[in-house]
Amino acid sequence: MAKKLFIFDYDGVIADSLEMCIDTINKFGEIHGYTGKLTKDAIEVLPSVSDVAAFKILGIAPEDYHLYKTDYMDRLKDNAMKSPIFDGIDDIMKLVKANGDILAVNTANGSGTVRRRLELSGLGDLPDFIVGADTEGSKSEKIILMMQKFGISKENTYMIGDSMGDITEGKKAGVHTVAVTYGWQPKKVLEKVNPEVICESVSKLEGYIKKKPGFNPCHK
Repeated sequence: MAKKLFIFDYDGVIADSLEMCIDTINKFGEIHGYTGKLTKDAIEVLPSVSDVAAFKILGIAPEDYHLYKTDYMDRLKDNAMKSPIFDGIDDIMKLVKANGDILAVNTANGSGTVRRRLELSGLGDLPDFIVGADTEGSKSEKIILMMQKFGISKENTYMIGDSMGDITEGKKAGVHTVAVTYGWQPKKVLEKVNPEVICESVSKLEGYIKKKPGFNPCHK
């Protein structure tokens, strides 16, 4: 049987980091004199959940993002160590590896930050590859990079995300798209981009990965 490539987003899929990220961004804005506030409701409807989009809500223009990126990423790196890993995600990651498949992480966070957080949870040796904001390119380009690196076809590659952007980028790369609703964006928002499957809990996601492709215990 051909190997599969399971690509996980990090924030909202592996790590329960929504509140931490909102707090980090808003405190960052206050320090730099911006009055806009990021809220959970605002994140729920963003077409692309990214720090650039969040900065725009604070009042920072996208073209000025580079002026603040280093400072913000340093603050996020410190706070990211405090975000808990969703219960049961460790079992899913171990399941992927036990099946002999490839486990990768495709994140807008820093790859080093993600690896350190996973190491703190005893999961650092599970991902075969982590690509983050420190690598240029869109998520779809990074998905293609991973497929090429491991020699996995589109038919055997799965992008697992919690945002419209994750699913859209997975579709651009031509791979299977799996949306989870326990993260940053709710089901009613994720349905707008028509993911292949929608899993409403970590246990539903585990059930999906345990079964053969085509079996879907998740809800559309």
